[in-house]
Amino acid sequence: MEQNKTLEQYKYFIDFILPENMLDYFELVHMEEGPVEELPKTKMDRLYHSVLHIYLDELDNRSSKDHDLRPNGFTEATKIEDFPIRDRKVLLHIRRRRWLDGEGKNVLFNIYPLYAEGTRYSPGLAAFLKGNDGLESSYRSLIGEDLLRKWRQS
Repeated sequence: MEQNKTLEQYKYFIDFILPENMLDYFELVHMEEGPVEELPKTKMDRLYHSVLHIYLDELDNRSSKDHDLRPNGFTEATKIEDFPIRDRKVLLHIRRRRWLDGEGKNVLFNIYPLYAEGTRYSPGLAAFLKGNDGLESSYRSLIGEDLLRKWRQS
């Protein structure tokens, strides 16, 4: 009973960190912290102490009409950059399920909006960077000045 409560608290907490509704479609399979040097060095990367890699696999969300599909492993992981957490760059590594239909053809379904069109950013991060997230402009300017100050100090 105590383990179920802990698991529910964990899911509740993780739901705040991941993009909206991510746990409805994917499960967290692994997390690890690595050095920023693993990634191409940009001026923005100098702001980060490390990189948090979060690995997610698609859940079996087949509907009753799709149960004739047979599992066929996972796709190669798609890397998506999400909001930084505590001076750590965040990379989501997302694997989608592959299915085989009755004729042996590969099937992918439930195309989720994993990243903003034309980017490798989560939809929320892309909206924030474009200024389309509904934040008050005075708040946005404070965030921008703080990031710029950190960048200049690095």
